[in-house]
Amino acid sequence: MSQFEKFYIGKGTQVKDLNIIRVSISKETLEEILKDHMVDYDGKEYLVFEVASLKEPDQFGKTHTAYISKKEAAPKGRKTRKSKP
Repeated sequence: MSQFEKFYIGKGTQVKDLNIIRVSISKETLEEILKDHMVDYDGKEYLVFEVASLKEPDQFGKTHTAYISKKEAAPKGRKTRKSKP
């Protein structure tokens, strides 16, 4: 079974009266993304990320978080539970 690792890249807030989330990402994070987190598809590189709402605003009033979700192989040696007949 696969697991997902999240690399948080920024936070944002919803634009008043619109269904738009404005996200801020630092230059340092952008440089790391370009170096380590681009996805190759058909010879082109893409940035794939997700935006999710926070349960409650943070100390700066940010209501959303942005992250890159990478599929990781499950740790070896982990046993799955079998149901009894």
